[in-house]
Amino acid sequence: MKAFLKILTLAILFVSCSSNNEGINSNSLTESFLLKGVQYGSESRQFLDIYKAESDCSTPVYFDAHGNGGNTYMPNSIIEDLNAQGVSVIAWESLTSVNTPSEVETGWNDAELMFEWVINNAEEFNLDTSNFIIGGSSRGSIISWKYGHQESPNIKGFYFYNALPDGTWTDPNWWSPTDEVNISSAPIYFVYGREPGSSENPINPDAHDPENGIIIINKYQALGIGDRTALVHSIGDSNNTDKYQFLVDFALSVISSCP
Repeated sequence: MKAFLKILTLAILFVSCSSNNEGINSNSLTESFLLKGVQYGSESRQFLDIYKAESDCSTPVYFDAHGNGGNTYMPNSIIEDLNAQGVSVIAWESLTSVNTPSEVETGWNDAELMFEWVINNAEEFNLDTSNFIIGGSSRGSIISWKYGHQESPNIKGFYFYNALPDGTWTDPNWWSPTDEVNISSAPIYFVYGREPGSSENPINPDAHDPENGIIIINKYQALGIGDRTALVHSIGDSNNTDKYQFLVDFALSVISSCP
């Protein structure tokens, strides 16, 4: 497992918690390895899409949760790149937006239920429950956070875009993301569209401030596990604004390969 700390300057124009390239997947993926709208719970919002990697052994899984107002769409390119490396992908749904403590708690509960469903059905879908990478954008980082920081050796890493926006930190007496970080927390890779301090930009403020990721990095460092962190910011000012551009390399650095 590679572990590292790096804060690079790159950049992006990604709006709010949502992705402006969310839509409908094309038909290029092999249908026998694609299952959409699989229910993990009884509520209509509780479903997931599974993109299975073809493999003779059980496959690691990357979990993706979208930003506010988005959906479970993921670009075919990143799905195909992960599948080619033997990594299956699950994009899961909960409340499509979370803006209040009660909505966040619903998201946390859905995450628990979703992961329980995946573990219980792993054999059917050839999934390796000891090799999970948890990811997503903005809202997705919030509703995945509690489950991901349980002291479980099965969580191998986190990959988040525009993670933990400013609103996440407004009531630390209720909850603070740093409360969940512990000595067993998995390696984490943050990617941000804007520059540090973006929330205070007088012309074009953005609550998806890399300073929020840096708070988490500081907590990792205080625990002596700072080498498990990485943060890239400002990808909106670069020639490559793809939020997933570092995901495959990160995934391969933390998962166990098929024997």
